[in-house]
Amino acid sequence: MNKQDSINQEAEVNEWLVKISHAENAYRDYHKLFGDIRKYYRNETKSDKQNIFWSSIETLKPFLYFKQPKPYIERKEKSADRIHNLACKMLEKALYWDLEQFDFDSCIKYARNDFLLGGMGMVIERYKPTFGIVEDISGNRLEVKIDEQVNTEYLDPVCFIADSDKVGIWEDCTWFAVKQYMTIEEAAVSFGKDIRSVLADNVGEESKSIEVYEIWDKKSRRVLYLSKLCPRRFLKVIENGLALSGFYPLPKPLLATCTNDSLIPVPDYIQIKPLLDELDGVTSRMEKTMKALKVSGCYDNAFPELASILNKDITLVSISDFDRLKSAGGIKNIVDFMPIDQYITALQSLAQRRQDIVNSIYEITGVSDIMRGTSNAGDTATAITKKTNFGTLRNQDRQNDMQRFIADLFKIKAEIICEQFDTDKLLSFLPPLERNTTEAAAAVTLLKTNKLRGMVLGIESDITFGEGDQAKKNIDAITTVHNMIGQAFDVVSKQPALLDLYRQMISGVVACLSNARQYESVLENCFDKIAREFNEPDEKGDKNNAAQTALQIQIQKSLWDYQIKKEQNDLKRAEILLRHQEEQNKNMLTNKEMELQAALKAAGKNADITTGLVKKF
Repeated sequence: MNKQDSINQEAEVNEWLVKISHAENAYRDYHKLFGDIRKYYRNETKSDKQNIFWSSIETLKPFLYFKQPKPYIERKEKSADRIHNLACKMLEKALYWDLEQFDFDSCIKYARNDFLLGGMGMVIERYKPTFGIVEDISGNRLEVKIDEQVNTEYLDPVCFIADSDKVGIWEDCTWFAVKQYMTIEEAAVSFGKDIRSVLADNVGEESKSIEVYEIWDKKSRRVLYLSKLCPRRFLKVIENGLALSGFYPLPKPLLATCTNDSLIPVPDYIQIKPLLDELDGVTSRMEKTMKALKVSGCYDNAFPELASILNKDITLVSISDFDRLKSAGGIKNIVDFMPIDQYITALQSLAQRRQDIVNSIYEITGVSDIMRGTSNAGDTATAITKKTNFGTLRNQDRQNDMQRFIADLFKIKAEIICEQFDTDKLLSFLPPLERNTTEAAAAVTLLKTNKLRGMVLGIESDITFGEGDQAKKNIDAITTVHNMIGQAFDVVSKQPALLDLYRQMISGVVACLSNARQYESVLENCFDKIAREFNEPDEKGDKNNAAQTALQIQIQKSLWDYQIKKEQNDLKRAEILLRHQEEQNKNMLTNKEMELQAALKAAGKNADITTGLVKKF
């Protein structure tokens, strides 16, 4: 570095030190408040308080984030080719693998806890390559990358500052910085041995007293490392950071109450602090009242035996002059107790006030009785459902923000994987038979060039509450789809134009399922096949139609031949019947003629009666 460059860098370092100083002044009160909230939550300041703040935070924790979600990646266009399918499959497998390399769930819970306590939850993505020493064919020792992964790391809001110069929303933030604490050795490993000599005179060898600011500057797209102990130069400069489209390696933080003129949130603790202070005061008064609430009084010193009568639960005291005690009217006339009614009344009033304060805190924080698993015994199922929906509605915005936070985090992680992972590493996420294909190589190129363009990244998360109701809804939806498919088969077979309508209706019902993604691709493929069968010409079908037509003609011809033969047979049958009838008539006439001739001959008459059918005698 020449002298002019050194002067320019020193001036830039000074500019950044001024920006950091202004930002630290802006965040100082918030950082102190965050520390106080953590102490109050851990109950470090008072041991006699009723820590309803702890209770409300513990109630909201699982409501906001319950279980680690699963990322999925699919194509924007369902008709994309196999290369796009392989790219989606490869990137999804890479995300699954990466999440198994560290405790992602705990990182998100750390951010969730900070958000509920101090109003800001943050994590950051770190690209972690692993290098090893190998020897080449010439025997030279080379340092090469042997593995790589993207870790999600927890970021303490107390160590975070951001652009505070007239910046009100996150999208306008041009830089942020994270404060880190290092020893001399850690600084030398991270920034080079020449930094050691610069810092050695100011800190001890083992003390973690070196404050290093990691600055992500969106304007210049650089990552700057600087320390106040080294005001003349940057400790390290990385150009273009991780080459992310949004530059920042962290999603927009989880922020509590914010206005559009400041990035510094107002924790929920501030909204309920007066009530918490009053609750602590009421609890303290109740404790003092309980200490004052005890049985005390006086007795006649003529009966000293009565002094220890209250020392035990059940006591029989021997009285030396029992007759005198009886003549005095018994114990009630020689013993008198201090009144305690005022203490009981005070305790009742304090208990009622404490309950009112707790209810007010629940109203402000959104923790309702139904969310805590309690309800009135007389409530109907409909009333309980309405209460549950209302409680859920109040916190739905924060649930959505948590889902946004995790989805954005997965997108950043996926983009780092596409940008930084080697080709061989990406191919290793495919099945062995698919790795050495031209399509797989094209899919890697697609990820390297387009990253997430043309893809949709989402998350599948298990719901925290109402799992039974959701399971019933899933069963009802599946039953409805089954019935619709049965009806659609008959209708679409007769009216193919209704295919798109049934496709949209069935897809709408499937979308209501909590695990709809596993059905959507199958459903799309089924409808695509059906549509092709309706729209594309089918040669085999045409041949079948021609054969069917020829068969119908043959059948018709056969029917005609059968009808003709049937009519011919009917005529022949009628002719045979006529001949038979003629023979019968002839036989009848012959018999009649013979009877008449016999009768005439018997009478001695000579008559010539003949039909010509019977010979004369």
